[in-house]
Amino acid sequence: MKKSILKALGLIVLAGGILTACSEEKASTEKKEESTPAEQKEVSNKPKEDENGNVTLTEVGQSTKDDDGTKAELMKIKTVNQTVDISPVKLTVKDMKVIQLSNIGSDYNELLTQYTNGKKLPKKLNYIQIQYTAENTEEKNIGWNGIDKIVTNTGEQLDAANSDFIWEENGFDGTFYGKTKHEGIVGILTDSNPKDLQSLKFIISSSFDPDSYEDITIPQQTEFKF
Repeated sequence: MKKSILKALGLIVLAGGILTACSEEKASTEKKEESTPAEQKEVSNKPKEDENGNVTLTEVGQSTKDDDGTKAELMKIKTVNQTVDISPVKLTVKDMKVIQLSNIGSDYNELLTQYTNGKKLPKKLNYIQIQYTAENTEEKNIGWNGIDKIVTNTGEQLDAANSDFIWEENGFDGTFYGKTKHEGIVGILTDSNPKDLQSLKFIISSSFDPDSYEDITIPQQTEFKF
């Protein structure tokens, strides 16, 4: 089966990790080009690969390619593991990544152009990936739409919640059942240079009563630095 990095990356639904679900070969590991002392650090190991061939990039400079030559490289990563208590929801941001796609295969040009408002794809395409978990601490079901927007230190306001396929892909449809936990990934395209991204502000949606639609909590904001 042809290995599709874009589907694995979640760019088809704009949500997902660096996964290659049908891998028949080891993911390649490359060194970053030398330019600054921080970038001169050699990648010490290959990307992690599970028994199904799924690959996860965990170290800056690690990369993987699909059969069409599309390359994904990890440009930034920050392990956060911090919880925001917005009772009755507890949202834990696990990590933040900036991933760069290059040599995008012709099979995906038309598809990705839909997400760049019809513009011609640049030679390199960047996106922000956020891995999180959420918990409804109450017995009662609530309505909640997760992370609504991402605001970058470079001045971008990125709409993370206005994409139903994000929640569909992660098994979350806006109804948060009582005493349950949810793991999700937000993937969102950015025009910013990865080097310029220093912090992300999260706009977390309000929770509400699914019957009366009255707000339980108001939208919350929190910020994390790379």
